[in-house]
Amino acid sequence: MLALGGCSLIDDDLSVCGVDCRIDYEMRLTMDMQVAIEAELRAESDSPVAAALRSWLEPIFEGTDHHVELCFYSDDEADEMRDHAIEEVTARRSSFTFYLPRENYMHLAVVNANGNGEVYTYDSVHSSTMYIECADIDTLPSHPTAIYTARYPIVLNDLAEDENRSFVVNLYPVSAAVALVLDTSIHRIPRMEVLLRGTASGFAVKDSVFRYDRPTIVRAEKLDARCYAAVSMPSRDALPAAAPQRGKVESEALWELVSRVTLPNGKITETVLSVSEPLLAGDLEIIRCEVQDDGSLMPVGNSHVGASVTLDWKDGGEHEIDI
Repeated sequence: MLALGGCSLIDDDLSVCGVDCRIDYEMRLTMDMQVAIEAELRAESDSPVAAALRSWLEPIFEGTDHHVELCFYSDDEADEMRDHAIEEVTARRSSFTFYLPRENYMHLAVVNANGNGEVYTYDSVHSSTMYIECADIDTLPSHPTAIYTARYPIVLNDLAEDENRSFVVNLYPVSAAVALVLDTSIHRIPRMEVLLRGTASGFAVKDSVFRYDRPTIVRAEKLDARCYAAVSMPSRDALPAAAPQRGKVESEALWELVSRVTLPNGKITETVLSVSEPLLAGDLEIIRCEVQDDGSLMPVGNSHVGASVTLDWKDGGEHEIDI
């Protein structure tokens, strides 16, 4: 699926830098997006869609331009930032060198948050408050770059003067991707809009906890006549506990894809695809649908995807037909 590996090599040469330790930090970006694409789009007729999706995802998750933020905090109650560096990297593998006092640190690394345009890093003065947040606007564009983070305790205060030590830090993806693949040609459709709803609005870096404190809507991009895709933060992996209400059936959907198809007569058909399995960080979820004559979408081969349709949809309309 989608993966990222990172490696920090820390070598201490106290004869050169006195009480400071030399930290050689090496970052590596790797991923394998072929598994999901080949599993879901293996038919010969899907080749153009697979090629378009692969071409679109590769620079987002494995591009050569990366914004890297490296933070080192005191490993005590004060939780103070002791060193901070921001690097612009133009390679998949890059190295940095730091000289830090021989102490214990909590190290946090964030790749591609600042500079992303749709996602930002906030409150990085302390490791416990550092978080990543989506821009607070009505509808977000698909994230232009994938985000990765790492947290790792670095222990240096027990080193002997002639001792070297290496640390390996793995960076994990915060981003996820969704692709809507249509099994019916839509050339006859004047316009189609696809939105992703129900994904996280933020992420606490040190705690590795996603936040869902406000609704987020992400607009998918059209990659091909049959494919729309979006990159965002993931969905919840379980529904929050809630007290049952008499006479009310709660939806089991963890996230949704919304399509709005404009028909030749100018009417709009809205389909809400409700997905009961989580969209996890690092995942590529491919959902296939047939486009019906009335502009509605019918899920194909996805038992965990339900659909509700609104014909002649207008903003605020409530008429729904369950499929």
